[in-house]
Amino acid sequence: MKLHKPAALLKGDRVRLVAPASPFDRDLFETGLRVIERLGFEPVVDRKEFSRTGFLAGNDAERARRLQQALLEPDTKAVWCIRGGYGTTRLLDKLDLKKIRSNPKLLIGFSDVTALLLALSTAGGFVTIHGPVVTQLSSLPKSARDWLYKTISSPVAGSIVPARNLKTVVKGKAEGVLLGGNLSLVTSLVGTPYLPSFAGSILFLEDTFEQAYRLDRMFNQLQQASVFEDIKGVVIGSLAGCLPAGRGQYNARNVVERAVAKLGLPAVSGADFGHIKHNFALPLGVKARLDATKRVLTILEPVVS
Repeated sequence: MKLHKPAALLKGDRVRLVAPASPFDRDLFETGLRVIERLGFEPVVDRKEFSRTGFLAGNDAERARRLQQALLEPDTKAVWCIRGGYGTTRLLDKLDLKKIRSNPKLLIGFSDVTALLLALSTAGGFVTIHGPVVTQLSSLPKSARDWLYKTISSPVAGSIVPARNLKTVVKGKAEGVLLGGNLSLVTSLVGTPYLPSFAGSILFLEDTFEQAYRLDRMFNQLQQASVFEDIKGVVIGSLAGCLPAGRGQYNARNVVERAVAKLGLPAVSGADFGHIKHNFALPLGVKARLDATKRVLTILEPVVS
């Protein structure tokens, strides 16, 4: 199903900042806000986003209300998540997803926000952006910041996603719709009405601070739940903090790469997205081409209109 394209973000456009999951560091928020201003956009934030209810940025009902209001606000051109953490999945059954999907708007975030990105970039929704949260922006290298700006403000096609150390896991070429995000979050949606079909997709996955056996268990669960049925290719991103580290046979990345290799699909590992400084934005819902042999991922259509 063809997705709607949100409008390109232009200089002076209003950007709503939201905290759908965990509370956030105030200093990192302030420095991230300055980055958004330097990019030429007008960030706005409700003081209630600074709420704290245990490990959440306010109670579920209030976070859901603020999030839906932001996504439907007519004079706001983008919604930028301040932080991930935990809590976004608690909001899905409290949102009018059908109404939100019919109002395309740039939505930017990653990690715990994966659940919302997937929910809105499927079922006739709109393209969303797996990209740096506000509290990550101040540490984002210029190359990743420039790529992000290009992605959300320029309706161009044929762009090669920047990569520094891609590794071929399985040779071959594939074309499909880019979908994915955090492995833990995708796994947490199994058995819920919010897990989309990944058939026909190039699936990208990342995670952080997980043990190798847990990564293997999640991957195995997704496979047994037929989540990988009819996908076209796989891109493995950051596994920052996942253990064991190092070069051992059973380190976290080797465990994931072996699991992916068994699918027999074109696949690469070490892509720059996720819980790392070089968190290059990836659009969900647009056509892409993966040349795993040459280690190149190309966006085939404009991300924005």
